[in-house]
Amino acid sequence: MKILLITGPIGGGKSKLCRMLQKHGVPVYDCDEQTKSIYQRHPSLLTEMEKVLGCTLRNEQGELDKAVLANLIFADDKARAKVNALVHPQVVEDFHQWAVGQSTAWVAIESALFLSPQAGARLDADAVIYVDAPESLRIQRILSRRGATLEQAQARVAAQDISPKDARVSHVLVNDGTEEKLELQLNQILQSLSI
Repeated sequence: MKILLITGPIGGGKSKLCRMLQKHGVPVYDCDEQTKSIYQRHPSLLTEMEKVLGCTLRNEQGELDKAVLANLIFADDKARAKVNALVHPQVVEDFHQWAVGQSTAWVAIESALFLSPQAGARLDADAVIYVDAPESLRIQRILSRRGATLEQAQARVAAQDISPKDARVSHVLVNDGTEEKLELQLNQILQSLSI
């Protein structure tokens, strides 16, 4: 089984590309969704995060308050590195367990983080697709989908330290137009990978 990493900056279009991949029969592990499940299955992880960060990350129901965590890690490189060191190894382990249960030649994982120098764990992939868009368009997408302020959107964009020039990136897609244009780019990549 081969691994396809879908990465790129926030607002670039990773989720849209993953939905297209699923239509082509490639199962996709969504790191954001699966990490929520990891927090629920491993409550000690959230406790350890609170311990290393020195603050409460839970809402009134005792669950992770994603807004509190996001505001903290996007404003503080050291806090982000501490969280990544705790969470990423759990995600990689969970991904590999999930992948074993798939019956396809390729599986994909969507993550903006595994190419970052601050990644808390390494994920070896057979191919890496970097999905990008102009910064102004990415900020516009963040504002429309996440209910963030302009300042929060800019902080999230600035906090990401990944690049399409990373040697591990095998393919770059530019998501600045129509869905048809993105699909055309994806089809060319899938043909080159024999998917």
